[in-house]
Amino acid sequence: MDEYSTELSKLFEYLLKVLSRDLGLESENSLNESVGGERKELQIRINYYPPCPQPDLVVGVAPHSDPVAITILLHDQIPGLQIRKDGAWIDVQFVPGALVVNIGDQLEILSNGKYSSIEHRSVVHKDRSRMSWAVFCTPPLDAVIAPRRELIDDHDHPPLYQQTSYGEYLNNFFKKGLDGKGHVHGAKQQNPLPS
Repeated sequence: MDEYSTELSKLFEYLLKVLSRDLGLESENSLNESVGGERKELQIRINYYPPCPQPDLVVGVAPHSDPVAITILLHDQIPGLQIRKDGAWIDVQFVPGALVVNIGDQLEILSNGKYSSIEHRSVVHKDRSRMSWAVFCTPPLDAVIAPRRELIDDHDHPPLYQQTSYGEYLNNFFKKGLDGKGHVHGAKQQNPLPS
């Protein structure tokens, strides 16, 4: 497990560098620093979905976007992970040896909406069990999350999201429960455009 977490930590840092570069931030370490740098945490959740005789009546995990920066998911060959695209639920196909990478709410906020967190859900199967292993890259609770200053200005690119600590955001997330993209939408500024 130590080797796996070490390699995943390297992958998270690589992804944050690529995304920082893509956003045109002043340093390729900008997003990594925004999510806590060396203080960021990796958390793992292993999900087991038993067979269900009436899968159309049950959702394995309700629709939500992850409150974290990035999620890396390894899932088995049994279908069940779905993402919402253009209002429709689409199955994420299993590709042997591949990992699924989801942008989380914190990167949506830091990028001022240039990246969008992924609304997803898990459904169950009638005859077969399913497993998934999710690793979350999370900022420390005291990290201040707000749009990066390089991505906002007073004219065409106002900050779309309110500044908050990750701990406060997470507390609100767990109080409200899984709610599609309601959490990140709730973090938006009321009137982002200047008058």
